[in-house]
Amino acid sequence: MPAETCYLYAAMNRIWTLVSTEARIELRERYALSGILLYVLSAAFIVFSIWRELPPKEWGLAFWVIFLFCALMAVLKTFGKESEGRYFYYYTLYHPLELFLAKAMYNMVLLLFIFLVLWFTLSIMAGNQIIRFGWFLTTGLLAGTGLSFLLTLITSIAIKTQQNASLTSVMALPLMIPLLINILRLTAYASGTTPDDNPWNELMMLSGIISLVVGLSIWLFPYLWRS
Repeated sequence: MPAETCYLYAAMNRIWTLVSTEARIELRERYALSGILLYVLSAAFIVFSIWRELPPKEWGLAFWVIFLFCALMAVLKTFGKESEGRYFYYYTLYHPLELFLAKAMYNMVLLLFIFLVLWFTLSIMAGNQIIRFGWFLTTGLLAGTGLSFLLTLITSIAIKTQQNASLTSVMALPLMIPLLINILRLTAYASGTTPDDNPWNELMMLSGIISLVVGLSIWLFPYLWRS
């Protein structure tokens, strides 16, 4: 077996070990995940109590506003769970990209889980306005990928300050606007509220923005990790 293949296989095993460790910690400390699910249910119930059934455009806007705040809550603790000593231990065992990819992949799975739970809950309480399910699932997959890498990088920057939560929110919200614009346009197509019969341009633009976010995150994180 070539040396490059052996190194890649070992790196994938280390990434998987970190992801499984994150999952075990999350399951052991259920308060964080329970708080996110409670936020999803509370927000969906408030929407139901006010509007009963939302029109398609308002449904998409309410969905993604709730999802973005849930994403902030979920990813906020990414680099705040471990002590400083644990990070020195990780520094001796793992390459920076292995740690970052493990954190981002775990956050991506978590955001996709939140996406499905929110879709199910909001559909029950405020009606399901999506008619093109494949497009909406693709939008959710891309949104989860882009936000997981973006918020993981921002959290790694903010953890070096004493105001982790507030700094993450201040930095993340402006950077999420380009993603949100394209996500809302694709959601409008998925719900049939736009006359656009060629949504591929929006899909390619969203994919390009996410590729840029992923590339910059992978490039910048090793420099942050060394500091």
